[in-house]
Amino acid sequence: MEYWNAYTETLPREKLNRIEFNWFKELFNYAKSHSPLYKDKLKGIDVGDLRTFDDIKKVPFTYKEELRKWQENVEPFPYGGLLGVPIEEISTFRQTSGTTGKPVYVPESYESWQWRIEAWCHILWMAGFRPRHRLFLPFGYNIYVAFWEAHYAAEKLGCEVIPGGALDTKGRVKKIIELKANAMAGTPTYTLNIAQEAVEMGIDPKSLHIERILGAGEPLPEATRKRIEETYGCKMFDHIGSTETCGFAGMCEAQHGLHIIEPFFIVELLDRETLSKEVAEGEQGVIVVTPLGRRSFPVIRFNTNDIAVKGPSTCDCGRTSQKMLEIVGRVDDIRKIRGVLFSPKTVEQIIRSEFPDIAEYEIVVTREGIMDEITLRIELNASIGKEAAEAAAKRLREQHKIKTNLSCKTVVEPIGTLPRYDLKAKRFKDMRGDH
Repeated sequence: MEYWNAYTETLPREKLNRIEFNWFKELFNYAKSHSPLYKDKLKGIDVGDLRTFDDIKKVPFTYKEELRKWQENVEPFPYGGLLGVPIEEISTFRQTSGTTGKPVYVPESYESWQWRIEAWCHILWMAGFRPRHRLFLPFGYNIYVAFWEAHYAAEKLGCEVIPGGALDTKGRVKKIIELKANAMAGTPTYTLNIAQEAVEMGIDPKSLHIERILGAGEPLPEATRKRIEETYGCKMFDHIGSTETCGFAGMCEAQHGLHIIEPFFIVELLDRETLSKEVAEGEQGVIVVTPLGRRSFPVIRFNTNDIAVKGPSTCDCGRTSQKMLEIVGRVDDIRKIRGVLFSPKTVEQIIRSEFPDIAEYEIVVTREGIMDEITLRIELNASIGKEAAEAAAKRLREQHKIKTNLSCKTVVEPIGTLPRYDLKAKRFKDMRGDH
């Protein structure tokens, strides 16, 4: 079976828009009636003002800071004004990671949680996960949502799921071998860390016989995806989502961009300057997401602060959903350095595609007087000698200048100096303060 839901995944654009618009109006009415946040936020707008699909843009954005505000000292604890159902209906607690500030507590009723799982089934099925797969999840899921979603969706698909928490990286490698796991999901960073640990144990990562991996939690540049595929001898897939919105797009077997999970979500890609109009195909836009099926925590036009390149609504796989060709990164991570827009993702692309001996890296931006300085701290594999390491550092400086139009310093650090990340990597450090 090629599709998880052959009907919705092959609907023509006109029908998708009609379904999504009707569901948007239902969500609008529900949120305005049941969510304290939206009772306040939408009081100047009526559903009758929404006559066409484009009228959705009349509805104001929702920002993470608003979600935090409506939980500060607002009953019922801990969800406050975000709650869309009686608190007695909440069956699952999740929260955001808190990497950009105070975490947002997310209430999930059984109904809303099952909706999230169904959306994730599309992501896994598109990436080729099937009942024959024994899926290893190398994390303790804790209170964070993504791997719980992956776990329950994989079970619904019929996969056998192996929870890999409470083990160190070496223990996880051993468990993969012991149970003959043939699929995995994880952050791209930690997926490479597992492979490096296997090598240090004298094990070729290809001998683990992992067939496919789903990336999560970080942007996945093409060079990183290909390095992981070459390292494991597998296929690597990407997806994007957030705790506030759920996973809303995933990569199919064509491995060219991400399909938005329609009609579960309306995803807008808006111009960065005014956030008022949809960008054209091939242009970068800010991702704004409306999950259309959740009542316990309704969210309307959530500005994710992520940037993606808009793709077509056609694909070799036959799906008709809108695609995003590339996730560029977060608005907050794209900085102006010496008058030039700089994205940390460009550095990852350089390193993963051209420097296989760099085991780990970190980007540090500082300011000396009025001059911004970029320093790339790198660790090379232990087998690399001093002379070869210096040559690699020099070549990295040159490639960085060519690809970014910015010069940088490179510092070769001893192995083990830089941090290793299980979840989201934090390799970009802007120390300028008032950037």
